Amino acid sequence: LTVTYADRTQTTRSRTLAEPTAHTPALGATGRELLTSLGLQRARVRALALRAERLRPAEDSVHQLTFGHRDEKLCRLEAALDRTALRYGPGVTGAASAFPRTG
Repeated sequence: LTVTYADRTQTTRSRTLAEPTAHTPALGATGRELLTSLGLQRARVRALALRAERLRPAEDSVHQLTFGHRDEKLCRLEAALDRTALRYGPGVTGAASAFPRTG
């Protein structure tokens, strides 16, 4: 995470995840944790940049099995949404809160 302030100075924080993931909420949560750890209060922030490194194909990673099925279902849902976006284009599917209200 790189935070650029109004005076163009920057603060950078990084974290290595415990296991590989392609799950957007896990990546977003890590970004929010990094931002929260900075303890910014009333800072004049110009830009936020979140970067992922050392990416590799999912087939090359090992996944820890768990007894809970919620995360597994969410990952399958996200994979289905990604396939739909590839087939029909971006913005066709997503969280209901991301679509404009009509009527």
